[in-house]
Formats: sequence, C-alpha cells, structure tokens
Amino acid sequence: MNTFALEKLYQGDKCTFYTVKSLETDDEPSETEKFLAKFENDERLSDALTELTTLLFNVIGDRDGALESDYFRQERKTKALPKGVTDFEEIVLDFRDFPLRLYCLWFSEKLVILFNGEEKTSQAAQEGKTSWFFYEAERYANRILKAMQEKEIYISEDDTTFRNMHNDDDEIIL
Repeated sequence: MNTFALEKLYQGDKCTFYTVKSLETDDEPSETEKFLAKFENDERLSDALTELTTLLFNVIGDRDGALESDYFRQERKTKALPKGVTDFEEIVLDFRDFPLRLYCLWFSEKLVILFNGEEKTSQAAQEGKTSWFFYEAERYANRILKAMQEKEIYISEDDTTFRNMHNDDDEIIL
C-alpha cells in the first residue's frame, strides 16, 4: 500500500462517511466505490447490496448515526458492517446471516471511514473471500491511526470531518 487519500464519500444529517483511495493512478476509484461496483450488477448479491446501502446512507447516515453496538461488528482495529436487525420505513432489514461484509474504521456516531469488502464465505474475517479485504482494511486503519497519533490529521471540533495540519481539503493525503 503506497500513498492514499482519505476522501469524503457521504455527509449525512447524522454521520459522515469517508473512504480511502489509492493515488497510484488518477482514475482509480475509491475502495468503497470498488465494493459497490463489484456487486451492483451481481444477480445473486445486488439485493443485499441495496439493503446494505440503505443501512449506510439512509439509516446510519441520515437517521440514527453510527451506533456502534447496533450496526457494527468488532474485528480487530477495524469493524465490519452489517450487524443485527433494524426497521427502516416499511421494511425490516435483517443482517444476521448477511452475505456481504464491508470493513470500516469507526470513530464515533458521527464519523466512519469505509474501506472495501467481499462476499462472506466463512465465519472468520481472516478466512474465505473476505480475508484479503480484512487485512487490507487493517493496514489502512493502522496508517490512519498512526497519522492521528503523530498529529498529521485530526478530527474537527464538531466530530464530523478529518482535517490535516496543512489545509482543510476534503481529500487528505497519507
């Protein structure tokens, strides 16, 4: 993993989502965009992706915020989505035996960094199709947490955005 950027992906009423993007090429999509593109046309998993994006942007982003114990499962330094059961408008979203995993770094109910993920093919994150994405998320998380410890980046006072010492851009190079 070479240089990457933290980019704002979505700013909802309750939670802001960031993602990471490799800077190796100019036209490289972010890790979360890669995840979304991978499953949007997959007949087996497109409905699951729709449920997950509803959870992310409608439920977490705009309605509830990133309630850690309700929506996130602990891995190591990272967390995985989704978890549990939630009601949204007229539908019940049941994620207890969900076929997709999306990895993230949770900071607060207002701020989460989304990475990439994969179809869940085993019980452990370190096994099956998710393993490479789990370890990649852990590497990104370690670099981001180190940058925070070294005060290269920090979280804004309102707890909704990342900033660095050099500028206030929505893209932060690490």
